[in-house]
Amino acid sequence: MKLSGIESGWAMAALSAMFPGSPETGLEGIAAMDVSGYLDDVMRTRPFRAVLGLRVAVWLVALAPPFVLGRVATIVGLAHPERERLLDGLLAHRTYSVRMLVMLLKTFGALLYAGDDRVRARLRPARLRPLIALRLRGSPR
Repeated sequence: MKLSGIESGWAMAALSAMFPGSPETGLEGIAAMDVSGYLDDVMRTRPFRAVLGLRVAVWLVALAPPFVLGRVATIVGLAHPERERLLDGLLAHRTYSVRMLVMLLKTFGALLYAGDDRVRARLRPARLRPLIALRLRGSPR
């Protein structure tokens, strides 16, 4: 199961609003990363229920503007501030499943964003020692 081109565009628009980056601190936005490649990998390798949830989340966010903002458009047709208002509205929705689907999309985006070497380098102070891998007793090294 793979996202269509339209679905990938919707996901990119939503994730770009969630992870815009911060030029003043040197953090690039998620749009500079390989979002479509990452989503293709997710859709190919994750369990069916997770993939289905991700696809439903993308559709929910993409088609929500008429209901949340009162404007006939998809998320791609909104300016960045409107996208943020849309996501804020969905995250404050009274229905739990709506809030959690948006958080599912944000969680998958966070895995890509925080896993990027450039972002990790900016988030981890240079004075810290490298991370140490933890292992259970008796597990292979």
